[in-house]
Amino acid sequence: MYSSEEIEKKRLLALQKKAQKLQQLENKVPEKRKLSSSPITTHKPKQPRIFNTINPDNFFGKSESFKINCVMITEDRFQIEASYNQELIKLFYKISSKKYDPKTKWWNFHIDDYNNLLQDIKMVFGTKIIISSIPPFVLQTFRVNLRQKSDEKLHISIEDKIDKTLLSQLMPFQKEGVMYGIKNNGNCIIADDMGLGKTIQALGIAHYFQDDWPLLIVTPSVVRYQWSEAIFRFLPSIPAQHVFQFTNGKDCLGSERVTIVSYDLLARHIQTFENKVFGFLIIDESHSLKSFKTERTKSVKKIATQARHVLLLSGTPALSRPIELYSQLSFVCRNFMKVHDYGVRYCEGQQNAFGWDFKGASNIRELQLLLKSTCLIRRMKGDVLKQLPDKIREVVILDPGLIKVATKEMVAMAAHLQKLMSCQQKVLAVGNYIKNLVEKQNKFLVFAHHEYMLTKICNILNKSKIIYVKIDGKTKAEDRKVFVDKFQECDSCLVAVLSITAANAGITLTAASLVVFAELYWNPGTLCQAEDRVHRIGQKNSVVIQYLIAKGTVDDFLWPLLQSKTEFLADAGLNQNFSFSETELTHQKLTGEDLALSESIDKQKTLNDFVISQELQINMEKKFSYPMNEVPQTSTFNSELTSESMKDENSSLLTVVRPSIPENLGQLLDDDDSSFADFDLASIS
Repeated sequence: MYSSEEIEKKRLLALQKKAQKLQQLENKVPEKRKLSSSPITTHKPKQPRIFNTINPDNFFGKSESFKINCVMITEDRFQIEASYNQELIKLFYKISSKKYDPKTKWWNFHIDDYNNLLQDIKMVFGTKIIISSIPPFVLQTFRVNLRQKSDEKLHISIEDKIDKTLLSQLMPFQKEGVMYGIKNNGNCIIADDMGLGKTIQALGIAHYFQDDWPLLIVTPSVVRYQWSEAIFRFLPSIPAQHVFQFTNGKDCLGSERVTIVSYDLLARHIQTFENKVFGFLIIDESHSLKSFKTERTKSVKKIATQARHVLLLSGTPALSRPIELYSQLSFVCRNFMKVHDYGVRYCEGQQNAFGWDFKGASNIRELQLLLKSTCLIRRMKGDVLKQLPDKIREVVILDPGLIKVATKEMVAMAAHLQKLMSCQQKVLAVGNYIKNLVEKQNKFLVFAHHEYMLTKICNILNKSKIIYVKIDGKTKAEDRKVFVDKFQECDSCLVAVLSITAANAGITLTAASLVVFAELYWNPGTLCQAEDRVHRIGQKNSVVIQYLIAKGTVDDFLWPLLQSKTEFLADAGLNQNFSFSETELTHQKLTGEDLALSESIDKQKTLNDFVISQELQINMEKKFSYPMNEVPQTSTFNSELTSESMKDENSSLLTVVRPSIPENLGQLLDDDDSSFADFDLASIS
């Protein structure tokens, strides 16, 4: 409690502060509001308004800041992208290495002039200019490469350090890949097209650096046994007892020189592997590490930071977006740029309410140059294997009469995703197509994504008494090899029923030359990997790839989406050879009972009558159209149609016409396929 003296003291202090505040307020009262002591008020003459003149430079917002973007266009030149500015042009003229591109209307300069030019720009414009500069890591990379090119070429002798058995089986382009990896000290990404022998190249590079072993090979579970077989075949100098397969948590790591482990086992038992230092690390199918946030990627990173050499293998290093390359690049490039800097520079990073969005693509030309200059080597089949048969891609339009359509009872659910789901709608038409194929007694592969579709295809083959093999996510690793050998060696085994996600890598099925996709998948890279189970070294016939497309289903949205993703990758130099440009078109032809069934189903009211406008339907009709003279004459199925809605099908070229997508479905299709790895659309009810 305060004493009476303290209370009185505080009261007087408060009164003093109040008086000071009132005095301050009185001083702030305008002059005209104060009471005048003079009885007569005088009015001052009104002063004319003086208008401030505007500097001509301020017209049309010229005083506002503007932005320039600096980007590498070759290994020794950079380009400045900016709107026209006279002062900026004057600075450009002072640079001796200046060049003007009349097509792009932009100026480019030698990389040696980069620092001086940017310094002059900042001095002239100050805060009026916003500069998107080239990242320091990128500049340093290109400058180092220029210095190395000026030096004498490094001569490397590999005959004495790599097993002669392996060397004798290397093709010329594979030997170049081995030399590339050695020159990069074993830190690189071999991104050769599927089927070009990345495994043998990786073993060659690893064997060159065998003094730094033990060697750890991280691979998908389904192909880990193929790695041990490859070691026994190409590196007979490595004793079998020195090759260890880590199969469960009870296994212990000893003095083995080579350890093979799956991604999942490594993540679950990371502590065991951290206790042993591996000098050389091979990461197979490295696109599995596309997300830097997953436990799988974090586990591999812990091992990679300890290894002296990190070698990545992938035929599709980026399945759809540049951001998928980041974690892989950070493994092989020491002191690589931060993920935020990479995302803003090459993924068109945009900040929103939830953080940064890196799903786009930007400065792709520079990214392509960076990949080639640092750590990535990529060869396509058409570039190195001139003798390899062609791959012919076809789009087969399934008969609309066999597509399961909506009934009147489904009107209330018209907006539901299940109506656009392709799996259950397509199964009847797919079954008819498969039955026609098996009658020809030729081997072929059929890929599907949903268990429902895979089961229905197997049921059709069983009823037709066809010998086949099935490989999906439930197939054990040891059984996969048995099934592959059976299909390759047994003439009576005609069909391989395969899951798109479980059987798109690590197996060779060159006994067939026809691949049929009963369903589409989210990413072109996954589809290309599946295609190349037959289009690889050892194939003697032309390969035909057929995609079964059903109108009025989710295929209408997935097919254009796949093409748009492919264009992203092509711009970055990671072409997937997945294009509409040379795709042939055929149509399903029905006979007998199937034709009668089609006619009866065709009488139903279609889904389009409920949820698709007439304009959208016209666009969908045009989307898969070709001129009549472009339909292959030798195709099994001719262009005769069985539905009235398809009579004008051959009226225009095949064009990508992306219809307006319902908001929920559009968001679904734009998400990463990793979000749907364990998600089955067939389970939606």
